[in-house]
Amino acid sequence: MEKWCQEEIDALVKLYENNDIPSDSLIKDKIALSRFSASFNDEFKNKPRTEKEIAGKLLGLRKSGRLPRLRR
Repeated sequence: MEKWCQEEIDALVKLYENNDIPSDSLIKDKIALSRFSASFNDEFKNKPRTEKEIAGKLLGLRKSGRLPRLRR
């Protein structure tokens, strides 16, 4: 697994905010995660990430307090 650059992390957080689905729900819902991953990879075509990598990064960002809280 390749290290994430800050540009990727920033894009992931921005997409997460715009997506408006809490990380736990997003990670558990295969269809939502697949769509989220496809949207992320559209921006980083030269360095695509797997759904597993994206889910893991979201979980790590949430646990470190770097993901904003989404109110539902």
